[in-house]
Amino acid sequence: MTSHHKTYLKAPSLPAMGLGALWPSAGWQGKLGFPTFSFIWRDYRIGADLLRELQWLAGADDKATTDRLLLLAPHVTGFRLTLAMLMHPDWPLPIWQALQLRNRLIRSGDVRVAYPSDLIAQATAWRVHDKGIELGVHAQLLQGDDCSWESITTFYYRGRFAPPLTHGPLEGAALLSPTIDPALPPVAHWTVDGDRRLRFARLTGDGNPLHLLDAYARRTGFAAASAHPQRIAAQCLGHLTKTSAPRQLDLWLKGPVYYNRAVTLRQTHSPEGEEFALWVDGDERAAMVGRLS
Repeated sequence: MTSHHKTYLKAPSLPAMGLGALWPSAGWQGKLGFPTFSFIWRDYRIGADLLRELQWLAGADDKATTDRLLLLAPHVTGFRLTLAMLMHPDWPLPIWQALQLRNRLIRSGDVRVAYPSDLIAQATAWRVHDKGIELGVHAQLLQGDDCSWESITTFYYRGRFAPPLTHGPLEGAALLSPTIDPALPPVAHWTVDGDRRLRFARLTGDGNPLHLLDAYARRTGFAAASAHPQRIAAQCLGHLTKTSAPRQLDLWLKGPVYYNRAVTLRQTHSPEGEEFALWVDGDERAAMVGRLS
């Protein structure tokens, strides 16, 4: 494995990230695996404007909703640092082969808004399967001397790859998601707003045209452009039954949630926490499943 460490003093540049993604990828080499990357964003801040945007999406700004959104917030603007790593010219596989599967977001202290922080992203573990590779990316938010928040995002690259079969522990959301009964009464029903999609792309750093352009999405086999998962998660968090401030949010991303389509949210309680699932109307399979605990 090769090592690469990079420090940003401001948000990673979207044009620079795009140029890195266009650089020819070296390809997977089993003996090397993924490089040991450690990317640091100095003076990262959760902006008050970000929190207002998430409250607008959630449709609420009460304390219970805001507590939930603060669990999600670093995963919105901080996602840009993870993308900068996966789009780096030395990364062996192209970003367009990476599919985001699961998220585990953990809050271990007070997540402060507008506070100068350090955000660190590292590729920590992977598994080579018969038909692809699962990769875990660990992000940590350091506010002062405390790690107040962390996440593990699981990506999947389809294809056949040479071993090694395993590297490091793949800690994150469980492989299998909770099962939510589609016959449960809905807790909310709404139409996914297609406005401000470019604004959300700038927040996350994810400018994939599948999230922006309906015509492009249709040409690639999708029904329309689909919302960023963080955007849909914020809407779900705003509609769930109010509970005490959660310390962990697990998300399983099952399929696209198209703009201007009606969706239905269902929720149930289990010993593990509050579990929920979102269906695009007309689909039998849930597009997103989550658990607050």
